[in-house]
Amino acid sequence: MGLFSKFISRWEKHPDQTVEALSSAEAITRTLRTMAKGAPVSVAKAGAELATALNTLETAILAIDTISDLLIEAETLAATARDTDSLGRRALTAKRYNALLEAIAIAIAHSEHNGINLLDGNRSTYEIFLDVHHRASVALHVANLTIERGGLGLTRPREDFASQTEVEKIIAEIDAARRVTSRTADLFVDSAAVMAERLSRISHEFGSEATIADIASGGMSSLAHEH
Repeated sequence: MGLFSKFISRWEKHPDQTVEALSSAEAITRTLRTMAKGAPVSVAKAGAELATALNTLETAILAIDTISDLLIEAETLAATARDTDSLGRRALTAKRYNALLEAIAIAIAHSEHNGINLLDGNRSTYEIFLDVHHRASVALHVANLTIERGGLGLTRPREDFASQTEVEKIIAEIDAARRVTSRTADLFVDSAAVMAERLSRISHEFGSEATIADIASGGMSSLAHEH
């Protein structure tokens, strides 16, 4: 099951669930109600901030999905090296493994949206301010899924998988990286589901014009139909 299908499933089955990374969802609604008594542009701005934040999350989720698939492929390659005695085949497998690490780096770089990258480890928080005075905000999860230490901690095979010790070490690294990625995926999918549900409420109360993102992302709805 892809991350987007998880997102749709969690939104439909648990529309009222919350996650720790989000400030009070009801506080968001109260803030928008207060703004609604003033200039309509204030409500539109807050809704646009939330919608743009959701698009940023969607972009990160797409990247996490890609990284998860690449890690599965990497583990298969390492297992192939472990099960062969041919040094030539092991070296070829190591070359392909390095290419997968590069692909993970590319996926991270492409996960930027709205000038924000939630996966490269360069920020400690992602906070969306709903009003110009910064009195109401939503804090979302960020992560470091880069291959370096402090992120997924994946090392390149210096011996081209020639030794069994190196192969087993890298398999263990991949296994740990997959656990980290899975936990990160759960956090991001939960946050996106809650954010989407809150936006649905805002749209219901204030109209769809209040939830138009400043910067659109690449088609969550089309992906949802594919899964």
